[in-house]
Amino acid sequence: MDCSLIATELIAYHFGTVTDDERTAIEGHLLACSECLRAYLALKRDVERGVASGQRPSPAAKKRLRDAVESTFARRPERPVRWLGRRIPLYQGLAAAAFAAALALLLPRIGRIASPRPPASRAVVDTSRPSPESLSIY
Repeated sequence: MDCSLIATELIAYHFGTVTDDERTAIEGHLLACSECLRAYLALKRDVERGVASGQRPSPAAKKRLRDAVESTFARRPERPVRWLGRRIPLYQGLAAAAFAAALALLLPRIGRIASPRPPASRAVVDTSRPSPESLSIY
């Protein structure tokens, strides 16, 4: 293959749009010709970096791209308001009401279990005896 023909086919070769026969011929030429191999590697590096012929995107283009991405993915303050204003299906309301009713019925029992009363004591203080003896409990 001629070097002038190879230069036009390098992009197609890089993206894999050449036929099998052309690919074999290009690979054979790249192994034999170091100048075409350097040109292919430079092209490959530029394509992978997203740079066409050594030029970088302008700051204005970068700003437009950033603004477009931010406007697409930015959180909107009206979203929570819309969430609160949406209709709730009937089954969700019924589930919330059933949970509240069960909680109201079980809350007194839970309170009794959580704070048990002390047992009633049958201790009697004898006050008929003199002072030190009257404090004894039997």
